[in-house]
Amino acid sequence: MNLYSRALSTVLFSATLAATALPANKAEASSSSQGTKVERLVFPVTLSDGNTYEVVGYLYYRGHTKYRPLQVLVHGLTYTHEYWDIPSVGGRKYSYAEHMAREGYAVLALDMLGAGESSRPDGDFLDLAETAESVHQVLTEMRTSGGVYKTPFRRIALVGHSNGAIISTFVQSTYNDADVLVNTGFAFTPHPIPVPDEAISAMLQSPYISIPTEIRTDVFYDAANADPAVIAFDNANIADTYTRGQFLSLLAVSGDPLLAGIDGVTSPVLIQFGETDELQPASYVDSDAALYTSAERVTKAIVPHSGHILNGHFGAPAGWEQIDCWIHHNMGW
Repeated sequence: MNLYSRALSTVLFSATLAATALPANKAEASSSSQGTKVERLVFPVTLSDGNTYEVVGYLYYRGHTKYRPLQVLVHGLTYTHEYWDIPSVGGRKYSYAEHMAREGYAVLALDMLGAGESSRPDGDFLDLAETAESVHQVLTEMRTSGGVYKTPFRRIALVGHSNGAIISTFVQSTYNDADVLVNTGFAFTPHPIPVPDEAISAMLQSPYISIPTEIRTDVFYDAANADPAVIAFDNANIADTYTRGQFLSLLAVSGDPLLAGIDGVTSPVLIQFGETDELQPASYVDSDAALYTSAERVTKAIVPHSGHILNGHFGAPAGWEQIDCWIHHNMGW
């Protein structure tokens, strides 16, 4: 988005805001074909068992990171940082990280503990509180001069998707690490989910769970608004395991949202839902907004032509623009 377009978008966004709704200490650097630099960062984190684990993250940016705002991205259940960097398919772009780097942000996409390239602690030990502690330590490092990354960041937006929204909410409520919070693809309002009880019971038999491909496809995607090639790529290349402790935390929060500390978030909050998400329906957007009782303000957004996996649907670019404009308005970018 050029300066004129950003200014115009900000004016239009501000006008709609009144209604609060919208339709190893090592770094390995590489560069994408679009000119975005990517660095692999490793964050040592110490949890309540006294052990130190590694959280891996990928930092995307263009040019340099000095004075840039940072988005820290937290993926959901059975995903990795690659949720935020899905490759282009059929001429369509699906990489949130690339898009935001082009818009001038630095973007840190994390692998949660127990997923991707990060350490894999005991699957019953690693629950919501322990995961949130690890994210808190990463955010602290990114604000610290001389830490894992060479340049500290002054402005940070914490962005979570699905179960990542639960983690991000707990982090923000407990530690207030970020300037703003963006929660996407999760309804804290208690509601039924389209997954049979017997399927959930089967998944809970192992300390590291996986979701069967047919269930992922049915509940994560709206086939009418997604490319089958993207769905197939996701199931074959991105799908990962997650800990039973985290999954049990998710089930608990789904019954009682206060367990995530949602009433303790004080920063500005954007909540974003996919228009056709059957797992976390957009129909709960108003009741969810009411749960952030201490937030400075809450803005609601609906992404058209999108199911649960927002970055994997045709409506993804519209959702990215909603988030970009909102962060720009609420964090002075």
